[in-house]
Amino acid sequence: MSEYDHKKIEEKWQKRWEEAGLYRTEDAVQGKENFYTLVEFPYPSGDLHIGHWSAFAVPDIFARMKRMQGYNMLYPIGFDAFGLPAENAAIKHGADPAEWTLKNIERMRLQLKQMGNMFDWDREVSACDPSFYRWTQWLFLQLFNKGLAYKKKAVVNWDPVDQTVLANEQVLSDGTAERSGAKVEKKELSQWFLKITEYADRLIDDLDGLAWPEPIKDAQRNWIGRNEGAKIEFDISSFDKKIEIFTTRPDTLYGATYVVLAPEHPLVTELAGTMINHSEVRQYVEAAATKSDLERQEHKEKTGVELKGVKAVNPGSKEEIPIFIADYVLSGYGTGAIMAVPAHDERDREFAKKFNLPVRTVVSEEGTLVDSGTFDGMTSEDAKQKITEHVGGKMTTTYRQRDWLISRQRYWGTPIPIVYDPEGNAHAISDEHLPWVLPSDVDFTPTGEAPLARSKELKERVEKLFGKGWTPEVDTFDTFVDSSWYFLRYLDPKNEKEFASKELQKAWMPVGRYSGGAEHTTMHILYSRFFIKALYDLGLVTEHEPYTVRMNRGLILAEDGRKMSKRWGNTVNPDEQVNNVGADSVKMYLAFIGPYNEVSSYPWNTNGLIGVRRFLERVWILQDHLSDDSSDNTLGGLVHRSIKKVGDDVESMKFNTSVSALMILSNEFQKLETVPQDAYEIFLKLLAPFAPHMAEELWERLGHTTSIHLETWPVYDPQLAQSDTVAIVLQINGKKRGVLEIGHDSSQEEVLAAIQRDQKLLKYIDFKPKKVVFVPNKIINFIV
Repeated sequence: MSEYDHKKIEEKWQKRWEEAGLYRTEDAVQGKENFYTLVEFPYPSGDLHIGHWSAFAVPDIFARMKRMQGYNMLYPIGFDAFGLPAENAAIKHGADPAEWTLKNIERMRLQLKQMGNMFDWDREVSACDPSFYRWTQWLFLQLFNKGLAYKKKAVVNWDPVDQTVLANEQVLSDGTAERSGAKVEKKELSQWFLKITEYADRLIDDLDGLAWPEPIKDAQRNWIGRNEGAKIEFDISSFDKKIEIFTTRPDTLYGATYVVLAPEHPLVTELAGTMINHSEVRQYVEAAATKSDLERQEHKEKTGVELKGVKAVNPGSKEEIPIFIADYVLSGYGTGAIMAVPAHDERDREFAKKFNLPVRTVVSEEGTLVDSGTFDGMTSEDAKQKITEHVGGKMTTTYRQRDWLISRQRYWGTPIPIVYDPEGNAHAISDEHLPWVLPSDVDFTPTGEAPLARSKELKERVEKLFGKGWTPEVDTFDTFVDSSWYFLRYLDPKNEKEFASKELQKAWMPVGRYSGGAEHTTMHILYSRFFIKALYDLGLVTEHEPYTVRMNRGLILAEDGRKMSKRWGNTVNPDEQVNNVGADSVKMYLAFIGPYNEVSSYPWNTNGLIGVRRFLERVWILQDHLSDDSSDNTLGGLVHRSIKKVGDDVESMKFNTSVSALMILSNEFQKLETVPQDAYEIFLKLLAPFAPHMAEELWERLGHTTSIHLETWPVYDPQLAQSDTVAIVLQINGKKRGVLEIGHDSSQEEVLAAIQRDQKLLKYIDFKPKKVVFVPNKIINFIV
């Protein structure tokens, strides 16, 4: 018996597969349906961590099975190669970001190939390659020309460590930056935005037609935050301006006992000369400016300051009510002002209790209005429209989401292809000058000023092309712009005339299955959906949704149950694990560690990895114990049940239970003196997506001259795949009391007899039932 030498086997087959072009994907294969499966654009950090393995090696199992099932599979890879990590690392090591990134890509490419995945490397793309970012720039300019990209002054999130602005989606709930961990500050800067809010309704409504897990869709709905309501104006006593508020409950207008403005609301400044506690108000405004929007929305003790000396007038009751500023009201949501109805809003009630403000009930428990003037007795729903019209307001819709801020004040990113004339007007750079390349004469040490502003070469280039007095845009794109369309470039990576031909888009899009991290649900996934919808409206893409199915994966933790971190010394080096036990063992263990398609976390367990390695060693030994016996005679329906179980579970990305089914079948093989070769070959085909190197080697040793990965996925016999036993649920008056394992298709009499023999179940039916309801293979219900 030969030894299972994983190093020799994996090196052998990786080389063979590459030489044969086994995973090169044609755009059309006669008789086969195209299927596009995708993993997220990896950042080339230089060394793979175990999270990369989970992200890329495990979905490969699904791609391989689909290929064996007869699909023409596209499973591409590339590099999200722009961004702050490379720039910061280059600053730290005194290196050039381009050289640093390309070196990391080279290293990461070798590590990715160690996985043995069926990536089509001929389609590799890199975001920092001018042949790629030329099209990022071109696509942006199409949005710019249609008025979907604009520049304006705005209060933005500023990361004091990375010295750049952040989109709202990149600020965590504790007010820190997602990447650097720094406490985010507020600044007013002129920045570029994309009008994602124009697509808010479609981004929500189109979710209904997507076969995605509901938690992913709910996260996007909640982030966009669509609210139906009314805008109503409140007069300010002895002041000629009004406060426009937004409310989802105009029916409660008569219960509004105070008004709250966001600290940034322009009226706070305009009323400064009228209020008598201006100094106190100013201090509160300054303190609120240090908090993030998410931090301000957290449920905690409410704070605020009354604008003393000024009052608002409730347009329904005509009563004068106080005006406050409070940081739980956000300037970017609604109108930045609310009417507070403490009797019918928990947040307002907490605030009213703290400041000893009136609480007035205006909707009864039955849902009709009280203490609301002529509207008393009207239903709450009917009163919304009537009260709004009565006070001159208007029904409207607001959204929590803001436009997507895409400017970054850093060097290593796609240059924004805009120049400014001497009057400061923005102009698109024409196609003939694309790619608008990143200059190389830049001191990119972060100072808060965009590094491109210090480039002599860029300034001279602009003046040479456009004339004296013309100046360049010096911000670069957020890297999420690159990842909003990269999956289209995989379809046509060598095309110099288009970002992706319509013909190839029709052949492959939308993506059939997309797997990635849950943290990108309200960033990358939302951004890319918007981007594709906008391009669809421009006639540039063939689909209005990029992904048919999106599934989020779990997180791999360290053995101590914490997140892996070099600081804690608890990281897992995948290269080391591959060297010790092999790529197949690592891949299969990550598939086995827990449900892949559920957002959860699973601690790495070295003993579990060793257990998977030993399983593969037992599979290896079986090659020396084969016979010509028929598997149907010796193994009954187990082989066919295994085919069904593994196939169904891989389809739904329940890889852990697929591995369990393989282990159960292998254990049955171990009990036999000899293993039927036909059953062993079926087993190898089921194993091939999980352990591609070992399966290929064993397949060749059985005398086959073509790759196992070109074989057809086994087909099960439905009758043989039927389980020998079923679980019958025992109910008393419809309530579950126990479960009985019994033979398939047992009669009611047989089930009753089995219950009489089971002491645990018998105690529940020590009576004469009035009626017995029996559903074969499912339930037996005793009515008493």
